[in-house]
Amino acid sequence: MELPDGFEFGIVKSDADLEELIKFNAVVHGDDDPEEIRRQIDNLPNLDRESNFYIRNLDKGIIVSAASAIPSVWMYEAIPLSNLELGWVGTLKEYRRKGLVRALYTHFEEILQRNEYHISTIMGIPYYYRQFGYDFILPMDRTVQLRVDQIPVPKNEARESIVFREASRDDIPNLMRLYDEHNSKMLVHAARTKDLWELQERFHREFEQEFKTMVLERDDRVVGYFRLCVRGEKKQAPRGLWLSVMESSITTFDDVLQTLQYLRTRAAEANTCRIDLAGPAVNNLCRVAQNLGGHVDIGWKYQIRIPNMTRFLEQIRPALESRFIGTMFEGLTRELAINTYEHCYILSFVNGKLAPVKDIGMQEVGEYRNFRAPPNDLVRLVLGDYNTEELRSQNIDFIVSKELKPLVETLFPKKNSFIAYYYC
Repeated sequence: MELPDGFEFGIVKSDADLEELIKFNAVVHGDDDPEEIRRQIDNLPNLDRESNFYIRNLDKGIIVSAASAIPSVWMYEAIPLSNLELGWVGTLKEYRRKGLVRALYTHFEEILQRNEYHISTIMGIPYYYRQFGYDFILPMDRTVQLRVDQIPVPKNEARESIVFREASRDDIPNLMRLYDEHNSKMLVHAARTKDLWELQERFHREFEQEFKTMVLERDDRVVGYFRLCVRGEKKQAPRGLWLSVMESSITTFDDVLQTLQYLRTRAAEANTCRIDLAGPAVNNLCRVAQNLGGHVDIGWKYQIRIPNMTRFLEQIRPALESRFIGTMFEGLTRELAINTYEHCYILSFVNGKLAPVKDIGMQEVGEYRNFRAPPNDLVRLVLGDYNTEELRSQNIDFIVSKELKPLVETLFPKKNSFIAYYYC
């Protein structure tokens, strides 16, 4: 690691180190709760003090730049992906443009490669992290914004009544079931274990925002849930205040309608002007809200990097093989070369089964010209965020021959993803 004169690298190890880091974050990340990092370290598995590192000015004896390496597990359909997130990145204003974050990233990269993570993510400022190979790819906070007056007043129709109540610890098995049912439609989602559910239901916080988990109950059976909070400033109500559904899994149309009525009442009680419903396009609550005239805000995206594409393709091999079943490619035997202009990956299928993926290095176009995808466009494709036509329209360096297009689109379909909160 190269540092300018007068600076040293350090890893958080002691109580004193942690307190100093929290004070530093309070200055650099003023809008966030600096105590959050302590909560995560104390409770999240695999996140410890040593996951946080910094650069100190030796003359002043203070931390001037810091970052964290935060592990989590995401799912690619039913396949786990180990994720290392670069978080809590910040530098004091007077020490910026000195290459300090680049120096911190070399330590992060060592952790990333040593532990063979499948993906790496960042929730950060635009453009800056492209220098490390990241790009905006999967949705972070797609929402449907619905005005309260867009929810129709119900007619006096006989409906099976449901009860809305706050979730308890005993509801966690049902919450897990509903969460998994919702995410069975996703290509990529965040894994949430029973332990993580219990932590989240103990703290009821998404970052610095407090929330409640509400369940829908009919005949003593939990049939849906959603997480709810009020965002904005009360002094700016109603325009500066809104009700936010952070995630939801509601299975029937009638239950969705009754949930919207419940939200209408809650919005009126909280004096809010609108309701924001987070979720992918296939989320039932979002679908109905959009049909009622709700406005779709695509929001921010995760910045994602796949540090080793061979490792990633090997990990998702079962998903790739399963996509041939029931198609004209079932039982296929042939090679598919993916040329990224920097590497060339060979996918060899024998009777529909994928042999170990090979990286044969940079190749001249020649025989490897039929499927060319710049590195980050390949990430967009394999994570299902774009289809081949969209990638081609955005970048003429993305090329798939007419012969290979049906095969490539079968292997790498465009599909919804939704990353719900995965901290505590």
